[in-house]
Amino acid sequence: MSELAPLIEDLAFILVLAGIVTIFCKKFNQPLVLGYILAGFFASPHFNLLPNVVDTANITVWSDIGVILFCSAWDLISILPKSKVSAAQR
Repeated sequence: MSELAPLIEDLAFILVLAGIVTIFCKKFNQPLVLGYILAGFFASPHFNLLPNVVDTANITVWSDIGVILFCSAWDLISILPKSKVSAAQR
């Protein structure tokens, strides 16, 4: 259980950072996707926003999970329209 707490704290940090950046993007009429990309960059180990607060190993784990979910969603988006067309042809 003690290994899970730092992961949850880092997830909270990432989500709060994403919320703050998306508020700024809405204020300046920018797309939300840009805000999510900027939040990912700010939370990454390559950009030391808060060097002693976030564990870079945990951020790497969350970024790997995010890439896996993004790729899975992209596959579902590309598959779903084809299945609707094939179901309509039956």
